[in-house]
Amino acid sequence: MPFIFPEQMEKIKKNLIEQEETLRIVASFYADAIESNGVIHIYANGHSRITVEESCVRMGALTGFHPLLSVGLTTFMDVIGPNGIRVNQAIEFTEGLGKKMLDEIHVAPNDVLLVVTATGTTAAAVDIALAWSKYFPKNPLIGLCCKEQSMTASPKHSVGKNLVDIVESHTKGIVINNGMPSGDLSVSFSGKTGDYNICPLSSIGALSVTHSLNELTLKELDRRDYAHMVLRNMHLNGYGINYDEWILDQRRRYSRVIYNPDIISKKGNSNE
Repeated sequence: MPFIFPEQMEKIKKNLIEQEETLRIVASFYADAIESNGVIHIYANGHSRITVEESCVRMGALTGFHPLLSVGLTTFMDVIGPNGIRVNQAIEFTEGLGKKMLDEIHVAPNDVLLVVTATGTTAAAVDIALAWSKYFPKNPLIGLCCKEQSMTASPKHSVGKNLVDIVESHTKGIVINNGMPSGDLSVSFSGKTGDYNICPLSSIGALSVTHSLNELTLKELDRRDYAHMVLRNMHLNGYGINYDEWILDQRRRYSRVIYNPDIISKKGNSNE
């Protein structure tokens, strides 16, 4: 029986190349946020949290990426029990959580929200995109998901829309396709014991987008003559070669997420 999963990497590569212009536009939004001492907020639910972790603290990571991860929406590893997956998935359907999460941060001009969800249909992801679009209509809203599934699947949120619908109606809204097939599972085979569908591709697709945006954002900042803080490999040439400096810049930016005098009023895009 042939080994076919590696062939999926060609699909991921093709997906990135086809979206190069879109990725460059998003990288420009990211550069605007970073250059103005702001941040890119990254929300995810379920396994999409991997994308947030890869963006916010990693060798080669840029400062300025701020996680929006709620334990009840992302910690699925207990599988069963009071923190089991059925409980977590029930929380995903609690509408109004998006606004509550945004109430916990200060959003400044040029700040960006990236919403990551494999399918583009999860009610919680739709909920926070709705809240951002309502309260911060001039700030960029980026959706990273399976565009096909988000466009064709039945909505789970009471508003009757999926993530693609919300993002595409936003003034500075951009959808990035994660490259997974609808349904996510990328390998099918029939064996002696049955028929199987395996190998979800959404995480690999989302991570490939993440690092593509890191490259393009840094090159855009360099084009603007803006020298930015990037975490060097702490395992080579001595531990933490620029670790403290990187943390300090991240701390400075995160402090503005907690308290920012340039906060945007939720009544509109004017300062309070």
